[in-house]
Amino acid sequence: MFRAVLLVALVPALVFGNVTRVCTGNRPHPISVDVLGCTSPPCDLVRGQDVIAYIDFTTDRSVTSMTTVATATALGVVTGYPLGSNAITCNFLQGSSCPLSANEDVTYRLTMPILSIYPLVSLSIEIDVIDQNNQSVTCFVVDAQVVAPSK
Repeated sequence: MFRAVLLVALVPALVFGNVTRVCTGNRPHPISVDVLGCTSPPCDLVRGQDVIAYIDFTTDRSVTSMTTVATATALGVVTGYPLGSNAITCNFLQGSSCPLSANEDVTYRLTMPILSIYPLVSLSIEIDVIDQNNQSVTCFVVDAQVVAPSK
């Protein structure tokens, strides 16, 4: 009986394993991050396709607006990762909208374009959602690799 309970408890953890790491600087980590198509790091980022992630987090204060800042680190080089209009976090909240109250549970749908010109490299991507005062609302790092589309 104990084995059955343990198995039932562990299988979801293995299937929906956390693919993220915490950010430096004691910034708040989300409750969960679901990178579609990725169950363990490194996550494959397919050239010419979008990566979609659902990020669940709880605000620890009132927030009137949010911006997503993505930073990529590859081969020792750190650079901003352009998100374009996808960086306007409040536009992509699921079942909620800004302004947000303190202690509000939020689901955010992040879409990241993977351009076909990106080199085939391993990298880490830091996603930091910041508020109107440039303070981190939630932050995580995901290890990934850019891969060619399958033929």
